[in-house]
Amino acid sequence: MSEQFEQACSACRYFRAVDALTGACHRFPPIFAGESSPKETHHWRFPIVSLHAWCGEFRAQTEG
Repeated sequence: MSEQFEQACSACRYFRAVDALTGACHRFPPIFAGESSPKETHHWRFPIVSLHAWCGEFRAQTEG
């Protein structure tokens, strides 16, 4: 498997699945997402990322 897929968001300790294709990145605190809907109870969100995305902050799920 290539390094890009080994270090994909889905294999990162900061990733939490949202659905079959996306998840939330919990590397940093949630950010203010604006007042997009009056029905929402709060407007703070963790960034939503693709399972296959990657970044320079990757940490393997099994790291100590």
